[in-house]
Amino acid sequence: MARSPDVANEVLAYCTSCKMDLQHVVVAMKGDRIAKVQCKTCKKEHAFKAPKGATEPTKKSAKKGGKKADEGASGASPIEAEWEKLMTTHKAAPMKSYSMKGRFQLGDKLNHPNFGEGIVGKLIYPNKIEVIFKNDLKVLIHSGTAS
Repeated sequence: MARSPDVANEVLAYCTSCKMDLQHVVVAMKGDRIAKVQCKTCKKEHAFKAPKGATEPTKKSAKKGGKKADEGASGASPIEAEWEKLMTTHKAAPMKSYSMKGRFQLGDKLNHPNFGEGIVGKLIYPNKIEVIFKNDLKVLIHSGTAS
């Protein structure tokens, strides 16, 4: 039986600043509902907004176990759905091998040795990229833009 999230647990939520579904940390609860969250990407606090396409958080305690605890859930997660959509949209783009010394742009497909295939969803100035993998979002380092 799934239990409701607690303060300091991670949840997937829509970030009003980044304008994406991202990992957040629960900051405040109102009864058994999430009231406030902090985005792990931009660090801004805001009222909880369910991920796009969802009305309530569906994997309330899935992240506790660490790795892929949410695979048995019904349907694809919002991250997986976004990954599939982007990979289909950019299917003609070549797959690049990830390296910290590599240079990546928005929409580049990459193959990471640990996380697998992903696509660059956001550039974070000056030398970071947010990559959407099938089951997770990761912020990675790259060589950045030319100076």
